[in-house]
Amino acid sequence: MKKKTLIASGLFVLFSTYSYGETLKLGHIYDVSHPWHKSAEEAARRISEETEGRVDIKLFPSGSLGSEQELLEQVIVGGVDIVEVGSGQIGNIFKPITITEMPYIFRDNDHLMTFFESDIAKKIFNDFHEKYNAYILGSSTWGVRHVIGNKPIKSPADLDGFKLRVPEQAITVAYAKAMGSSPTPVPYSEAYLAMRQNMVDGLENPLGSIKSKKFYEVGKNLSLTGHVITAVHYVVNDSSLSKLSTQDKKTVIDVFNSMGRFTEKLVNAEDEVAVDFFKAQGVNVVEVDRDAFKEKTKYMSEDYRDHWSEYGDLYTEISKM
Repeated sequence: MKKKTLIASGLFVLFSTYSYGETLKLGHIYDVSHPWHKSAEEAARRISEETEGRVDIKLFPSGSLGSEQELLEQVIVGGVDIVEVGSGQIGNIFKPITITEMPYIFRDNDHLMTFFESDIAKKIFNDFHEKYNAYILGSSTWGVRHVIGNKPIKSPADLDGFKLRVPEQAITVAYAKAMGSSPTPVPYSEAYLAMRQNMVDGLENPLGSIKSKKFYEVGKNLSLTGHVITAVHYVVNDSSLSKLSTQDKKTVIDVFNSMGRFTEKLVNAEDEVAVDFFKAQGVNVVEVDRDAFKEKTKYMSEDYRDHWSEYGDLYTEISKM
């Protein structure tokens, strides 16, 4: 009887010392070869290591948990713990973040990252947290957006009547229209088929996504418009984190916050080799008159300034960074 008591006591100590692990679901719409999936894999690895296995991040790529819009809705209500979602999608419900979707506002990926590391960006993210009970963490670039389609686009005039596939995001529809195209919202998972069946004339995506989704198979003209540097963020449900110990919650937040520059490096590395890859696939790479596109879209910063006016003249402040 005494032996059984000692065993029971030992088991009590064992289970008191080691807590059961928590699994957090992370969903996104990208292919497993995409830099943002690789970023999620690295975040999951770091969190498992730093929490000694107490927190397991389970990945659900390629839209297996829903579209970008559905993922954002789910992370806010708590159906999914963590998602990767772009500024354009967040901007549908939280307008200030649309500043990052203004055409030609950022010079390059590093400029975008400099903004994300600024106090004003942190204030915007904190306000989102207060309103939606979710953290915006690890913000980074998705890449520079270009147009790929059935004909070369050298100037805004070439987009006249051009059915340009865009995400189901108000700000993306707006800048596509400002560029001179006929924006046609199509879910990301259906974009390839829409191009192949000529439902649209082309689409606009960063180089890494054009490669990973094989859009170059159905569009043989890549026009380097570079019109928007798209931002993507990890959005983490606060209630999901409340299941964790104080230490593990801090670890999760810290790790995802640290992923911004890591993801930027992955995107940059992909972009450096992408153009040569496309040329090898027989894609016609077209240099465009970017000044004409900048002139065509410059009014948007004035038309949309009310979206972020509570934070000051962000457009001017960002240009000075």
